[in-house]
Amino acid sequence: MAEMHAHRGPVGLLVKIYPKLSETFILEEILGLERLGQELHIFAMQAPTDEFQHDAVDRVQAPVTYLPEARATNALTLLCAHLSLFAYRPLTYLSGLRAAMSRRGGLSDFIRAGWLAHNLQRKGIQHLHTHFISRPADIAELVSRLGVPFSISAHAKDIYLSDPADLRRKLDAARFTVTCTEYNRQTLARIAPGAEIQRMYHGVDAGHFCRGHDTVPSRPPLILAVGRLREKKGFDTLIEACKRLRNRGVDFRCEIVGYGDQLGTLQQQIEHDGLQGRVVLTGKLPREGVVARYRQAVAFVQPSRIGQDGDRDGIPNVLLEAMAMELPVVSTRVSGIPEVVIHEHNGLLIDPDRPADLADAISRLLADRPLRKRMGSAGRETVCTGFDNDRNLKLLKSLLENPDERPRRAPVETAAHRSAGVS
Repeated sequence: MAEMHAHRGPVGLLVKIYPKLSETFILEEILGLERLGQELHIFAMQAPTDEFQHDAVDRVQAPVTYLPEARATNALTLLCAHLSLFAYRPLTYLSGLRAAMSRRGGLSDFIRAGWLAHNLQRKGIQHLHTHFISRPADIAELVSRLGVPFSISAHAKDIYLSDPADLRRKLDAARFTVTCTEYNRQTLARIAPGAEIQRMYHGVDAGHFCRGHDTVPSRPPLILAVGRLREKKGFDTLIEACKRLRNRGVDFRCEIVGYGDQLGTLQQQIEHDGLQGRVVLTGKLPREGVVARYRQAVAFVQPSRIGQDGDRDGIPNVLLEAMAMELPVVSTRVSGIPEVVIHEHNGLLIDPDRPADLADAISRLLADRPLRKRMGSAGRETVCTGFDNDRNLKLLKSLLENPDERPRRAPVETAAHRSAGVS
């Protein structure tokens, strides 16, 4: 058995952008780890680009440091870090440089990785955990070659838009990888059979996401969707379903909360179908604004699909939030979604890109208040049982403290099936 090295000090956390409005799962993880007593130091590759941030960001205790770009204006800072690394362990440094030069864009990543490795060592940080197995893990892997081991949180977009050979290299180099669905875990295990890969569901704070006794659904009934305006979210299917509902004479209003590159296309679809006032693209909202929409809604729709480029959702955090708010949900049989939504128990599942089926499912919920109440209650139970943030993060905290210890792998049975009593 390998000698175990327990790391009780601070852990470095490398992310692309911090804070980022759409990455509430990272924010929830940071807050959850801090509640469990884990000291963190956040390192971000880019400063925030959103014009506002969630109020919960103010509760984060960890300091934040931004990596300098590999450009002439930062030359002295970067050079000093690299000279220090070379002087301390020249052979290790040259080995890392050689590895970087063998891949596209590797030199730029190595320049930033050297600065990060030097600063981690200077701050006494012995382990680096990174969110996303794409560019952040490229840098983290080079940091590990310079003396600081790393681990990965892999998500959906970065898994399915990455080259399998690149994924295998990073999975094999990492001390461990956690990913947010069993679907993802099995995908990664096929790519790198020898790597240590654990399923760790994202969680939500069910105490924050609760419906409240004073909640009054809006009139006409509100159908809600939340997410980036991207192909994989399937919001064009939702708009087409809304057109069918309108044509059937169903009374409703639909809001799609979010932003992204499909804004213009979706707005054109709404106007072409004459749905102005019925379907609204709300744009960005802070978390409290989204919670307010959950409280007004009678149903939540997540019409995810697999994009033409292979991009897909894992388990969207907004789906968990809506279920915690006791909203009945309609979603699709894509990726990890059936791990949380059990058809006819805590929601309704349809195949993706089926607007007629989506319209039927929404219409059924709108017409059946007892069904909405039953599914909403079951959804909250599912989240509280299998997707509690602090409970799930105990696995990650244990791995960060003892990265060489191999924990018992979570059973393939999913949290939603346990909640539903399905074997």
